[in-house]
Amino acid sequence: MPKDAQSTFKDFVQSLLGRRVSYVSLFLNSLRVCVDRQLGEKAGFFLWFEPAWHLGSAHGILVGSRQAQTEERDAHGALKLLVEEILGKQIESVCVEAITNDIDVRISGGYWVRTFVSDPTDDETWYIRDCQADLVVTGSPNGLRVEERAAASHEHAIEGRSNPSDKLTGNSKI
Repeated sequence: MPKDAQSTFKDFVQSLLGRRVSYVSLFLNSLRVCVDRQLGEKAGFFLWFEPAWHLGSAHGILVGSRQAQTEERDAHGALKLLVEEILGKQIESVCVEAITNDIDVRISGGYWVRTFVSDPTDDETWYIRDCQADLVVTGSPNGLRVEERAAASHEHAIEGRSNPSDKLTGNSKI
């Protein structure tokens, strides 16, 4: 049985600090970030950011979830290059805003990923998965929750597949 959400979140943060972004991509208009793992591996951490989110640097906002809604291949390719700027960078801090439960992940080199509430009834705006333990902390405007949950298909899907439900493993439960 998992601990409470706040304690689990704090444990996740301690485990994430200093670890490197090993994979990052857009999945539709959501952002996927792997820390110390590749897609499909049962190791490290997986961070999922639902719209609305943005990725920024010391120079300003690089890309946001609304912009990522594009279906134009060239535009999506350009956005992919922007999100890949955080590859190999270290996680410096992770915090959650007390009222909205928006997450702010600070990454070396002056980068950050931040969510912001666009619908106060959303049941998920972000989550962090410990991929070895299949333990997930989810944030929403209503609070944090923790649960044991198998990896979802979007955690395995390879970019560029014609069907987003194509996956590297057979486990697609949410």
